[in-house]
Amino acid sequence: MSELIKLTKKLWNEYFSGDVNNISKLSNMFEEYSVIIGTGKHEFYYNLEEFKVAINAEFQERKDIKFKIQYLECDEIVISSDASLIYGKVAIRWKNDEGTVAINMDSRFSILYKKINKLWKILHIHQSTPNLEQIGEESYPKTLVHEVETAHEKINLLSQLVETDGLTGLINIRTLKERYINWDKNNAWIFVIDIDNFKEVNDNYGHLQGNNALISLANILINNIRKTDLACRMGGDEFILLCAGLRTPEDAKNLARRIMNDVLIWTKENSPFYSISMGITRLGVDELFDVAFKRADQALYDSKRSGKSQISFL
Repeated sequence: MSELIKLTKKLWNEYFSGDVNNISKLSNMFEEYSVIIGTGKHEFYYNLEEFKVAINAEFQERKDIKFKIQYLECDEIVISSDASLIYGKVAIRWKNDEGTVAINMDSRFSILYKKINKLWKILHIHQSTPNLEQIGEESYPKTLVHEVETAHEKINLLSQLVETDGLTGLINIRTLKERYINWDKNNAWIFVIDIDNFKEVNDNYGHLQGNNALISLANILINNIRKTDLACRMGGDEFILLCAGLRTPEDAKNLARRIMNDVLIWTKENSPFYSISMGITRLGVDELFDVAFKRADQALYDSKRSGKSQISFL
C-alpha cells in the first residue's frame, strides 16, 4: 500500500469520525490555496480557510453523529515524482440508537497530492455521489455532453493546479524547467528577482499584506513581458523571468527598470511598501537551466550586497 493511499484512508477516517479535535490534523494535510469540492451544492471552497470554517460548523452540527466507513477503495495514478492522483469509492453508514433514523451514502472521490517542502499536501479534492437521475440500466445519464464537459474542466483544473503556484497563478519551478527545454533561447535572458527584506514586510504588515506584495509583483511581471516569455514563482519571495528577443544588455536593463518603476508606482498607491532586487544573465542557446540560474542568482546576491533595490549583471 502506497504512502498516499495510507494518507487518504487516514483523511477519510478522521473526517467521518466527526471529532472536532481532528480539525487541525485535517487542516495540516491541505495546501493553503487548495480547492475543495464536496457533495453539497454549497460545498465549493477556494482555499483552506474557507474549508476550515465550513468543517468546524459541520462538526458542531453533527454532534454525536459518527459515521462508520462500510468500505473504502483507493487507487493511485502517479503524475510525476512530486504529484499524484488518488481516486476511489467510500461508503458510510449511521443509525440512531432507536433505529428510526439511518444515513447511507456512497460516494466517489479524487484527490490531487503535491509534494511541497518534502511533505505531501492536498491541492484539490473532489467528492461526488452517483447521479440519481440515471434511469434503470443506463450506463450513462442523458446529460452526457454536460458530464464530458465537466470532466474536461476537471482535468484542466488538475493540470493547472500541478503546474502553477497557488497564490500568484504563475507557473512553478518544475513547470518552468520543463518548458525551458524547448523554449526559444534566441537573444534570451534570465532574471532572478526577489523582494528586499521580505521577512520585515511580513513582520511589519502581516502575512496577508505580504501575500498582497507577492501577488502584485507577479502581476507586474506578467504585464511587462510577452506572451511567449515565462514568469515563475520559484518559492517564497523569489521569482524568475525568462525573456527572449532582448538583443543587448541595455534592452535587458530597460525591462528591469520598467519592472522596478512599476513596483514603485504600486507601492505609492497600495500597501505594503516594498522594493525588489534583480540578478540578470544572458542565456546560451544550448545552456542548461541550472547553469544559467546559478549565474543569475550570483548576480542577485551582488545586488543585495550593493545595498538592495539594485540591478546586477553577470
